[in-house]
Amino acid sequence: MIYNRESDDATLPDLSPQGIATSANLPAGSWQCVEYHLGSDGTIETWLNDVAIPGLTVKSGVTNANSAGWTRSAFIPKITGVYFGWESYGGDSNTFWYDDIAISSSRVGCGSTGVPSSSASVPSSTKTSSSVTTSTTVKTTTSSTTSTTLKTTTSSAPAPSSTCTSSKYAQCGGIGWSGCTVCASGTTCQTLNPYYSQCL
Repeated sequence: MIYNRESDDATLPDLSPQGIATSANLPAGSWQCVEYHLGSDGTIETWLNDVAIPGLTVKSGVTNANSAGWTRSAFIPKITGVYFGWESYGGDSNTFWYDDIAISSSRVGCGSTGVPSSSASVPSSTKTSSSVTTSTTVKTTTSSTTSTTLKTTTSSAPAPSSTCTSSKYAQCGGIGWSGCTVCASGTTCQTLNPYYSQCL
């Protein structure tokens, strides 16, 4: 995992064996929780399953020996949007899934199982600000082919409704779901796969 700055192609951490060693690989075939914080003073902090990644941390009072390319000029991001994508230089084919994306002005945190906690929900009206913390659960799979792919799923279905209630064992969410998202008393909406969540 690295950061890349378009303006001068700087990377964080430095592209060297020492820099890569202070970063982290995303394990394949399982869900991981990735969080990052962008501060109004240029601070960058990154966590993988609640563990700070030293090579992807730049802030006052913290020494990062592998951030020379990133900090050679004063850089303070002006956040106007948050986007998600996947870029790989390894030559392998990748499928990358996103789930439970939350944007907040304070750290959201991950649950004990490495997925976002129940409080990690997207606010009803998220506004961009000068300090943004993002938490997202991702799943990666890899194979040994020589192409790189990015799979995205879009849907033109209407937005899910939070004004009605799903009964126990009924569907309450998933990609393309446009029905009720609130579960009956005593049950919660639990994700079984990206396409199906159920009141249990």
